Amino acid sequence: MRTLHRRFFLQAGFAALVLIFLWAIVIGPEPTSRITISPDDLVRAVTIQRDSLIDLCLMERVDPNGRDAQGRTPLLIATSQQDSKTARRLLDAGAAVDLADKKGFTPVMAAAMHGDPEMFQLLVARSTDLHPEKPCADGQDLLSFALDGGHPEIIKTVEQRLPMMPDWTNSTRRALSRALQAGKNDEVRLLLSKSSTPPTPEGKDVPFLAYAIASSNLSLFTTLLNCGADPNTVLPSRCDKDFLAMLPNGLRSYIQEDRGVTMLMLASGLGQIDYLKTLIDGGANRTRLTTRNKMSALDVAAETGHWRSAQILLGGGPAPDKLRVEISLAMQKVALVRDGVPIYQSRCSTGRAGYSTKRGEFVITNKERNHRSTIYHVEMPYFMRLSCLDFGMHAGHVPNYPASHGCIRLPEDTARKFFSEIPVGTVVTVQ
Repeated sequence: MRTLHRRFFLQAGFAALVLIFLWAIVIGPEPTSRITISPDDLVRAVTIQRDSLIDLCLMERVDPNGRDAQGRTPLLIATSQQDSKTARRLLDAGAAVDLADKKGFTPVMAAAMHGDPEMFQLLVARSTDLHPEKPCADGQDLLSFALDGGHPEIIKTVEQRLPMMPDWTNSTRRALSRALQAGKNDEVRLLLSKSSTPPTPEGKDVPFLAYAIASSNLSLFTTLLNCGADPNTVLPSRCDKDFLAMLPNGLRSYIQEDRGVTMLMLASGLGQIDYLKTLIDGGANRTRLTTRNKMSALDVAAETGHWRSAQILLGGGPAPDKLRVEISLAMQKVALVRDGVPIYQSRCSTGRAGYSTKRGEFVITNKERNHRSTIYHVEMPYFMRLSCLDFGMHAGHVPNYPASHGCIRLPEDTARKFFSEIPVGTVVTVQ
């Protein structure tokens, strides 16, 4: 009996202990669960500039390259907000520099736009895929944003990193205009070296160099050439109306009707002596021809009546006040004038009715001892061509009246004397 009581008390005590243990489990605290933080949280924290939440995200090693609805990363957001402290922390946490938003805008662009040289240089140094020429959806590129920011150091860094480009962009044109106006020749030289095509003003087709010649802007012209502009630059097939309006009618017609007109031809046709000399000294090709009418710069100078331009292109010639030839159509006379004094006179025969000799100032552009006319198939000894045209002075029959097809016929002894004593480049006045 005593044994039965003892067993009952032992079983009851064990059951009580089990109940106490189960009760303790039920009413005891639950184990702590880990809080999950996502990249979206870091994006939001940077957007609202909540430092404590940024700290927590970075401490938990959240991916720093999450994006918001516009595709902006935390680094782009921080840089756009000019929050350099947060941007640096994100970079240290592994934020990618080259990630753009949906419109193509990057952290580097944001730093350039705000004119922040320290942040800009830091971002550029960490970039592995920098393409300064690549535009955003709105057409702006890194140089555009740098120009907007206005910081010289950033602008120059972007210009240095530009690749060679076949065409000028709005931003490179804008940068060139800015550098020209500011007299920053080193930047002008740098920009010119980045493109194989001549620069044009914004919205124009005619190169800066041509505008400088046509407007007599010697400063701009000299700067461009000294900084590497091509002296053999060619006008486009279609020129701007405002450019054509700057030219005299004769030259304008040549340019509109022909193709491949060079700067040398333009300066020659305008009689721009200083520009002409500078172009030649810079390596301009004097023998180059236009593509349609096969005209050289000498042809343009001669036909537009710029005898001084023609002399320069020929390599020389006496000044008219030192030596010249004067031809009188009314008197059928020719005179060799030295130092303003006629030293030799002779009769001549000029163009008959229907073949009148051209009036004006011309230059002897070439001489040929035994010339034969390709038009009339007759001999023209001691031929001296005038201004590259289809007439000149030569020996021939000289009656006492106009009898030629437009040339100036001279007695043979006069033609021989002129041929030997008068150099190429001499001015001949017909009046």
